[in-house]
Amino acid sequence: MSDPQAHPVPHVVHVIDELPPDGAQRLIVEVLQNASRRFRYSVLCMVKGGVLEAELASIGVPVHVLGRKPGIDLGTVPALLGWFREHRPDVVHTHLYNADSYARLAAWLAGVPTLFTTRHSTVPWPSASRRWIARSLSRVTDATIACGAEVERMLVTQEGIAPNRVKTVANGINLRRFESADGRRLRAELGVLPGQVLIGVIGRLHPLKGHADLIVALAQLYREGVDFQCVFVGGGDLHDALQQQVDEAGLNGVVRLLGQRSDVADVLAAIDIFAMPSRREGLPMALLESMAMARAVLATAVGSIPEVITDGENGMLVEPSNPSRLAAALSRLLRDAPLREKIGRAARATVEAGYSSTQTARAYESLYEQALSARLPTS
Repeated sequence: MSDPQAHPVPHVVHVIDELPPDGAQRLIVEVLQNASRRFRYSVLCMVKGGVLEAELASIGVPVHVLGRKPGIDLGTVPALLGWFREHRPDVVHTHLYNADSYARLAAWLAGVPTLFTTRHSTVPWPSASRRWIARSLSRVTDATIACGAEVERMLVTQEGIAPNRVKTVANGINLRRFESADGRRLRAELGVLPGQVLIGVIGRLHPLKGHADLIVALAQLYREGVDFQCVFVGGGDLHDALQQQVDEAGLNGVVRLLGQRSDVADVLAAIDIFAMPSRREGLPMALLESMAMARAVLATAVGSIPEVITDGENGMLVEPSNPSRLAAALSRLLRDAPLREKIGRAARATVEAGYSSTQTARAYESLYEQALSARLPTS
């Protein structure tokens, strides 16, 4: 068993299912890259690790894998309970539904002093039972952290979490990741011609991400004779269906599904326009990353995106599930290079001013310190 006296620095454990290069996982890595020495950190993956393990190893953050089975695994809570009792963390911070449910329950049973969870989206839990579990566990959680004001509103009004149990901390990104990004190789690989505009979409291939709406919009522009190329980066169950839609729209060779990639910074350096046609969102990491690369952003006005983007200034906003509006906004950006450059510069300034992972890390640590201090015995 770990000896707490050997480690006087408080131990924080982030718990999540696995570590693919997706938004919530990317946030954990970038926050830990900017963590202070006031805490020591670990990451516990309930199912398996992933490609982001290497980045955590490079900064000395250990990753533990529990090996939870898919579906309802009745052994998960006892396994977590044993892990928490052995390692005796001072703070458990969970991410996404399985960790939010299993790990918070086990941490509470194990007597972990402080519990936090981050909600990464405005998508409410899909069933009454899940909402009841989240609401019940919120009562033993120091704070449910919303990544934006709209996420906070959803937690309070739709899921019934007490307002004093919700704190808003905006997502942030590690700006250093983009200093050496180079998109020339990808543009050459795709055969993008000089002066041809490349549109990029980064995110899971999931219905709520709105890829199908964007394909309809792109097909409209292609029929009008507008010249462009577009890449979808990300994996997911919709790959085959979206590829079929691309084929049926006559966009083969114009719209390409590249799958999951590890060189996202280079992808962002290669594109001219970043499109986010989502139907639901929180505060997407990919959005902030594209803004950090000074790319012109076109996004739907969902979740906390309007908290970051002012339409026509540092990005363009359209209503969700409206391919015609998407097509009109894209047409404007495709035809106006000075507008793309102006929006991109303003986007970069926005991220530099308020959305760095250093700021997110400090805000998280401030919450940890407040909660731990409240549990110290008074003289």
